[in-house]
Amino acid sequence: MGDVVVLLKDVWKTYDEGNNKVVVLKKINASLMRGEIVGIHGPSGSGKTTLLKLIAGLIRPDRGEIIVDGYNLNMLDDNGLAMIRNTVVSYIPQDYGVIDEFTVFENVELPMLIAGVGKEERVRRVREVLEYIGLYNKVNVKTKLLSGGERQRVAIARALVMTPSVLLADEPTANLDWNTALKVIELFKNIREDFKTTIVIVTHDPRLLDLMDRSFTLMDGYLKDTTYKRREL
Repeated sequence: MGDVVVLLKDVWKTYDEGNNKVVVLKKINASLMRGEIVGIHGPSGSGKTTLLKLIAGLIRPDRGEIIVDGYNLNMLDDNGLAMIRNTVVSYIPQDYGVIDEFTVFENVELPMLIAGVGKEERVRRVREVLEYIGLYNKVNVKTKLLSGGERQRVAIARALVMTPSVLLADEPTANLDWNTALKVIELFKNIREDFKTTIVIVTHDPRLLDLMDRSFTLMDGYLKDTTYKRREL
């Protein structure tokens, strides 16, 4: 670690609800370092997913700055943000975002198709990433036939295939049993070590925070560093 890969400076986000404006995020300031795993915990509706989407460039802040791996997201147009999402930041939504009717290969290949990567290179990268996460034996299986843990691994493989600097995971263990959840966290830790990827995990389960390098709590719109003592798996 050593250098800042995500910098949030006085970030605010408001949503319109009818005639009312609801402030979801207030005065958010944080520095996330390269190669660390960060957990974000908070009650339902506290803005955790909104924060991830801001870092991913899926939505824009009302004010404040978001800098990801040297790119100031405020300075980028929609095409620039799309480029960031396909090369610098990978976002795994809570429902994994996999396409059920696609095979494992087709799901993992998708970001490279969007980026215009040639077929030979696509095949090579898919093979490498599936071997890395232990799913190459399922390469031609449709995703709908996989278990929850396997579907999560497909989502992680697709996020990894473009070797992002930042990986954002929204409740990646929410639908998994505890033992499977621990295996997913172990995989994230391996990714951190092998690729120096910064991984941000939103979770409702406070037990998982003990397994992170740092943790934050999001409540009433404010983000507070509440780092727990790290516990090895």
